[in-house]
Amino acid sequence: MDFTIERNTLLKPLGHIYSIVERRNTIPILSNVLIETNSSKVSFTATDMDMDIVEVTGCVVFNQGKITLAAHTLYDIVRKLPDGAEIKIELLDLNVQVSAGKSKFILPTLSVDDFPVMTEIEKGNEFSIESVDLASLIDNTKFAISSEETRYYLNGIFFHVPEPNKDKLRAVATDGHRLAQAEIPLPEGAEAMPGIILPRKAVGEIRKLTDGTDGKIKIIISSTKARFTFPNSVLTTKLIDGSFPDYQRVIPKENLNKLTVLNSDFSKAIDRVSTVSMEKSRAVKLSLNKNLLSLNVNSHDLGNASEDLEINYNHDDLDIGFNAKYLLDIASQIQGKEICKTSLDVMIAFYNFREMCLKFTLEFLLHLRNIDSVYYVLLFFPCNRLRSTNESIRSVLKTVKHAED
Repeated sequence: MDFTIERNTLLKPLGHIYSIVERRNTIPILSNVLIETNSSKVSFTATDMDMDIVEVTGCVVFNQGKITLAAHTLYDIVRKLPDGAEIKIELLDLNVQVSAGKSKFILPTLSVDDFPVMTEIEKGNEFSIESVDLASLIDNTKFAISSEETRYYLNGIFFHVPEPNKDKLRAVATDGHRLAQAEIPLPEGAEAMPGIILPRKAVGEIRKLTDGTDGKIKIIISSTKARFTFPNSVLTTKLIDGSFPDYQRVIPKENLNKLTVLNSDFSKAIDRVSTVSMEKSRAVKLSLNKNLLSLNVNSHDLGNASEDLEINYNHDDLDIGFNAKYLLDIASQIQGKEICKTSLDVMIAFYNFREMCLKFTLEFLLHLRNIDSVYYVLLFFPCNRLRSTNESIRSVLKTVKHAED
């Protein structure tokens, strides 16, 4: 094998490849990228056995062939070479030489025969989606993906066609504390699409591939895998084998408590007052009065902070608390100037006894609506330990009864 390629042309596919490959791997060949030249093209293939990617780009080929190289090492070399450099890669006996200008690297290689054979995806539902639409669905939901491995079915984005109208493609993600939902008009051919949970790692790689991609992306979905075909790349991933929870039960259907606030003012104010919040809870209290929103943070160790915002709100006074990070994550995804039609609900009260103490948890739900196609739900669990005195128990039971009524 012997070919030359411009540095930036090589860096782009390697940038997609190296994040799929694990730097430390119990199977050495999985740390490598398979490089294959053919005519005037070079293809790069990488896999972690759950996901694989093949990317093709142009080059000048002198001798065709196949080699494998350590993906991270090759990426680091190319990244540090000067912009515009002409890179030559050639096989020399049992090693590979990578050279550019006066720089020269001799790298070991592993047998091409040891590289895993990519399995074909079963025939399934097939349709195309605009790149910008797929990027929008991911951007508006990925921050709510759970990182808790015990609830593996939440470690991705749930893509499905919701009932009953079946005229939308919806993406949903939740970590149990917040829920993000976004949807677009149903792409042609996706009517029979089954609900799938796309893993977090695949979501990140697909989002990278949408950058700089114009036009449509072809998607094939089988019972266990999904394949995304871009102009110069093909990514195939296993799907999460599990059932996504019935998320629609936590989204309020008829809530009259709505407010409108300027998004930029809201996010900046939250960011300022949360400076003195505790690192673990990041709790911020929101006090709603007529056309006034007061943000308050009280920390025994770090001090207090407060800020008032003018809002559009004409309902009953309400005090409610949220994790500042969750609010900022949502505000960062809102494209317009306003967080419009924000509705606040106090949803559920539940309790249990432990070590003669009563842990009383109020589950607050914040439903933020940005545009017709994007919804955000925050589930926040501030816990207050109450001593198991008769007065405390009566207070809790009274609150629970009120919530049930």
